[in-house]
Amino acid sequence: MKLARLASILASALLAGTAMSAVAATLPSGVTAVPLAVVTNDRDASVSRLELMLDGNSTVQGIYMETSANATSSPLPASAQVYPLQSIESRDGVVLGQGQGVKAIFLRGTIASQDGRGSLTIRYLANGVFRHWAECKIGLERTGQNDWQLVNAYDGRPIEQIKVQTWALGISTLANVCPGATA
Repeated sequence: MKLARLASILASALLAGTAMSAVAATLPSGVTAVPLAVVTNDRDASVSRLELMLDGNSTVQGIYMETSANATSSPLPASAQVYPLQSIESRDGVVLGQGQGVKAIFLRGTIASQDGRGSLTIRYLANGVFRHWAECKIGLERTGQNDWQLVNAYDGRPIEQIKVQTWALGISTLANVCPGATA
C-alpha cells in the first residue's frame, strides 16, 4: 500500500515538473507574437497557430501556441500555451502535443536572436505500442526586424502549414516538415 502511494506521489511530481515547461496562458505582457505556421491534424478539426514570442528589442522569448477547437476537436476547449525559450532549449524540450494522456510531440532546439537563426527538432511518437520515436529537423530564419519563418531543413522551403498525419498506432509523419511528406 505504501509503495503504491509513493509511486502515485512520484508520478504526480514528475507530471508537475514536465507541465512547468508549458504554461496555459494568454500572450505575456510586452511580448509580440509573430506567426510561424498553422498546425492541423487528420483526427479532428482543431487548428493551432504556432507563433514566435518577441520582446520589445526583437529578442526571442519563446513560442506561443493557440489552439481553436470545435465539437469534434480534442481537447474540446480552445487553449493557449506559452513555451519559454529556456524550456525549448533544455535537453528534453517541450511537449507540443499529446493524446489520451500520452506525450506524443516534443520540440527542442536553439534559437539565436542575434544571428537571426534557429535549429529545431520535432520528435514524435511513431508507434505507441513499441515506443518507436521519429524526428525531423526544422530551421528558423529571421526575414525582417520582427519577421521570422520556419524553413524545411531538408529542402529549404518555407513552412507555413504543418499537418500531423496519424495512423492507428501513432503519428506517421509531419507533412511539410519531414522529408518526402507534403500536405
